[in-house]
Amino acid sequence: MGSMIPFEGLFGDSVLDHFFDDIPTVYKDYVAVPKVDIEDLKDRYEVTCDMPGFTKDEIHINYENGILSIAAKRDDKKETKDEEKHYIRHERSAIGFSRQFSVKGIKEEGIKASLKDGVLKITLPKEDPKAVEASHRISID
Repeated sequence: MGSMIPFEGLFGDSVLDHFFDDIPTVYKDYVAVPKVDIEDLKDRYEVTCDMPGFTKDEIHINYENGILSIAAKRDDKKETKDEEKHYIRHERSAIGFSRQFSVKGIKEEGIKASLKDGVLKITLPKEDPKAVEASHRISID
């Protein structure tokens, strides 16, 4: 008589071992994209982004043509020379994301970023509003 338990053992080949096998690959490696707050202060924008587990070398920030891009990539695989390890399941993989925001009228030379306790802060100083208006105004002859 067979067992009433739907799986045969803790480490054996069971129904539960293959339950998620038919899920598309895109969902298997899915990582939630960190949330971003953008605060409009009088003279600058402040961007705050939770980046737990990332180092500053793994984060890339770019500002070009009025677009702020934040990207990060981390490889969770660590090389181990311990030949005694026998994995039953090994699911760690590379994690990455990229986000872009339209933020116009920024003094590019004044952009600053810092990472402390897993929180990324980017300061985007605004151009002088009068200088922005003057540079875009075209007079008609």
